[in-house]
Amino acid sequence: MTDSLPKLAHGLLDYPALRPEQLEPLFQSLRDDNIAALEQIIQAHGQSPGWDDFVLAIDRLDQRLEGLFDLLVPLAYEGDAWRDAVNACYELCLAWKQHKYSQPGLHEAYQRLGTLQLDGERKVVQTLILRDLRLGGYGLDGAALEQLRTTEAAITRLQDQFLGNLENARLAWEHCITDESRLAGLLPAQRERLAANAQAHGEQGWWLDLEQPTVEALLAWADDRELREKVYRASRNLASDQGPDNALDNAPVLQALLRLRHERAQLLGVTDAAQLGMETKAARTADQVERFIDELIEQNRPRLQADLRAIEALGERLGIVPVEPWDIAYLARQLRLEGSEEVEVRMQTLFPLDRVLTGLWQLHERLLGIRISSSGLVAWHPDVHVLEVSEAGATLGHIYLDLYVRANKMPWPTCYPMRQRHVDADGALTLPAVLLSCYFKRVPGQPASPLGHEQLCQLFHEFGHALNQVLVSNDHRRLNRVADTSLGADRCEFVGKLLEQWCWSASTLHAVAQPASVSLPQLHQWLAAKSRMQSVSEAEQLRKGWFDFTAHRDPSAREDLRQLAVDATRRVGLPDTFAQERFAESFDYMVSGYEAGFYGYKWAQTHAVDAFTRFEAADADETALGRAVRWEILAKGGSRGMGASFLAFVGRPMSLQAYARRHGAA
Repeated sequence: MTDSLPKLAHGLLDYPALRPEQLEPLFQSLRDDNIAALEQIIQAHGQSPGWDDFVLAIDRLDQRLEGLFDLLVPLAYEGDAWRDAVNACYELCLAWKQHKYSQPGLHEAYQRLGTLQLDGERKVVQTLILRDLRLGGYGLDGAALEQLRTTEAAITRLQDQFLGNLENARLAWEHCITDESRLAGLLPAQRERLAANAQAHGEQGWWLDLEQPTVEALLAWADDRELREKVYRASRNLASDQGPDNALDNAPVLQALLRLRHERAQLLGVTDAAQLGMETKAARTADQVERFIDELIEQNRPRLQADLRAIEALGERLGIVPVEPWDIAYLARQLRLEGSEEVEVRMQTLFPLDRVLTGLWQLHERLLGIRISSSGLVAWHPDVHVLEVSEAGATLGHIYLDLYVRANKMPWPTCYPMRQRHVDADGALTLPAVLLSCYFKRVPGQPASPLGHEQLCQLFHEFGHALNQVLVSNDHRRLNRVADTSLGADRCEFVGKLLEQWCWSASTLHAVAQPASVSLPQLHQWLAAKSRMQSVSEAEQLRKGWFDFTAHRDPSAREDLRQLAVDATRRVGLPDTFAQERFAESFDYMVSGYEAGFYGYKWAQTHAVDAFTRFEAADADETALGRAVRWEILAKGGSRGMGASFLAFVGRPMSLQAYARRHGAA
């Protein structure tokens, strides 16, 4: 059976023609047909499986159910009816996967493929299938398998509870300022955003919330020390025992989660949850990860000590004594931007979105040898623009560009793989599609607000993920899904971080900035200033990475998460005043697929900064290097490891020297 949903060109869905009530009955029929077809395939070919009649035949079943589901995921944020329909489809996909994993003889049939002398790509696919079967519980007896399913369901509920508590705690805090003098120090663009927030809430004045951009702006720029303390305490104690509502305390939720994750790992025959998480990572051992984190901590320690001394000295000169945690970002910003304040003000609104998008397309067209254009296809909302990526007139894939704030939409930048490139047994090609979602603010009927540098970095980063999804060129879809659950967070983020490095190129910034708004020398000076006084934020990131990995590796550590958080603070060298923070209770990466893998962001960033040095060399051939990025990194996907792709592009193992320079060393 094929699905009956209305289609556009290239098999993409005609979203405006869909109705929520269509979905669940269709998925029920597809699941039932899949169950019958799977039994027939195993009976007919399980004893002597071939690539086409067994692997690709079963893969076709996955593709028509799970592949269709991925195309529907964006609709889950378009209202309650769509959310309920998509959730029902998810449950049917999960039921299909669990049924498949429980089939006698399936694992053995995939193992028999080894007698076919598979080529490199097919051998990798076989290895990944066997891994997924093992991690799905294949081979467990009835009682153990039932326990695994119960444990996984409990983990899902606790993760949802953690995120729900965090969101409710964040929404419960609000503060409206009517005296503009309390916002002294904030840049005009920052005040305008707070005023727009107030208007959106039907209030006069300036509306403060605990969203990351608001918190960062107030802590770094507000002269009002009392206001900084208020925002700091609220944001650093979210969903904890220090908040106003103990019912939202995430500490017991996190502790229960860690226990269940450890139990799940042991049910699957793995030592602990950290080791289980490494099944998809570039690092192969827990010791390797711990050495990596410790090396970054030690590299950062001298800078941290020097920066804290400079901050204390400035605080004394300004009468801010003693310096408290809510003063750190404020004082560090003044030290960092000394002499660059004028450019910093401009950087808040320097990048018009239309100009940025044009520059983004042109840069990657030049580097990668592709063309990016409007497809003319319709999506699920008028704000969503569908791009076509092509080469020499041939379509390579599509990017659904969803850039603006909208009710119910995910309030963070993200990239979701909607469909993978795949060649079936008949040679038919399925083209990839991907959602790129941002959260840029725009008054209806008016152009979007200009981007600041941080938003520019977010857009380049997510566009890197999107291009990776479109340009990965393996034949099998299993190797082409750019997601942390398949390629690993470190490998996925490496590509995003690599293409983000163009935001640290003065010439690139100059090309996408408002014309005649800033000079190239000013941008060079500003970028140099940005590398200073970064050690505190670096230490905070390393604190989270160490806490996350240790909590998942050491069963005894999770018995007292408060003490583990204190230990993490001291290990990275932050002052003891930071140990009062309840950062773990709002650490959403612990429940969003990055558990035991937050370090992967640093793994990716260190590799990306080092790889980008090839573009920064005086004799760099940008076109040749761009093609090398495409074919040695983007195109490979899951067919080879991140380390091998890095080595193929750079020609040597990763060095931390470039990363140290970026953060103010050397």
